[in-house]
Amino acid sequence: MSIFINNEAKENFKGFWFGLAIPILVGVGLSTVSITVLINSDLLVPHQYTFIGVFIILFAMSGHLVVWPLLAWWLIRRANKVQNLSRKKGAWLSLKLYMIWVTWIVVAGFLESA
Repeated sequence: MSIFINNEAKENFKGFWFGLAIPILVGVGLSTVSITVLINSDLLVPHQYTFIGVFIILFAMSGHLVVWPLLAWWLIRRANKVQNLSRKKGAWLSLKLYMIWVTWIVVAGFLESA
């Protein structure tokens, strides 16, 4: 037995959560995996600023600061083309959460430096 009233409600639910979760999971997941690789490779390679280390740090920073909003923006554009309003709403909420996340990082940085 389904919890949804009809198939349209089910598709709207799936579209919203797809638009919300995919940018967050891909962006934060890329950052998490990069930091994990960096920590584990730091135990193996004693040099701190190797080319590979800098490349992994770039991935770690760009995951949640670049990939997340770009993927949400891409999902919004794609939802406009296929007229999928629920996916568009989910991606917009993802962008709003991204703005809150970046604001929190900036405020925490200012408070720590003060």
